[in-house]
Formats: sequence, C-alpha cells, structure tokens
Amino acid sequence: FTRITHYYSQMSLTATSLLRTLDIGATSMLIGVPIWVFFLQSPLLFKFMGRDKFISPMMRLTTLMFRWTLPICATISVACSYAIDQDVAAASLAWIAVVINSTIVVPRALQAGKKATKTADKSQSAAAFAVDGGHQVDTRTLHQTVVVFVVIMLAGAVGHVHLVVNP
Repeated sequence: FTRITHYYSQMSLTATSLLRTLDIGATSMLIGVPIWVFFLQSPLLFKFMGRDKFISPMMRLTTLMFRWTLPICATISVACSYAIDQDVAAASLAWIAVVINSTIVVPRALQAGKKATKTADKSQSAAAFAVDGGHQVDTRTLHQTVVVFVVIMLAGAVGHVHLVVNP
C-alpha cells in the first residue's frame, strides 16, 4: 500500500509541476508579448517603416494579440492556478484586464484609429502617435485606456508570477 501511495503522490507532484510550468510560461507570454509589441517593436517599426506603412501591420498585430494571444494566456494562467489551489487573485486581475481590453476597448480603439488615420498629423513621433493616436480626442482617450488596462494586466501578471515562483 505504501508503494502505491508513493506512486500517486509522485504523480501528483509531477502534475503540479507541469501545471506550474505551464502557468509560468503562459504568464511570461502575458508579460512579454505586450512589452515587445508596444514598447520595443512599435517604436522601431514606426521609425524604420514610417507612419503610413506602420499603421496597417500594427493594427493587425494588435488585433491578433488581443483576440487570441493574451486571452488564451490569461485563461491558461487562471485555470492552472485554480487547478493547483494557488491564489488566483492576481491572475484573475490580469484576466479581467485582458477581457475588458479585448472585448471593449481595443475594438473601439482600432475602429477610431482607422478613422483617424485619414486625418492624422503625419509629422507625429512614434511616442506621440502611440499615446494620442491621430490627435483626436476619442482616439487619444481610447489609446490611453488600452495602455491603462495593459498596465493593470502587467501588474496582475507580475504579481501572479511572484506568487507561483514563491508559493
């Protein structure tokens, strides 16, 4: 009987380790992808491609990131935490921020951005364009709202990784 109990406890430990690893991987993507796309890649592409060539691919990348990548990663993180009886508060905060951005804010920001590209100030810097969009009030507000929810998501994800790594 002791041998069987030992086998199942080892299997449980292995399953927990796999779920933690999956959780850390998904949460790392939740942190790394937006940092790469918004803060590293975008300014460089804007600089090298120019504003007119930059906008279309960036809108597509943003759509892909908020429709698939971030929601899947955030859901995996919450599910893994729940499965291993880990505190889900930080992961849930990140998930809620992703859901709000993915379903409400980003679609509206992209829609407003498409309209603003026709009338935008073409002399804007990459940083000004990222924050202000096309210098229109609705675009500026939506761009800034996306950033606020990304920061909330990052805070939840970083807090969650800390909890997973230091149980």
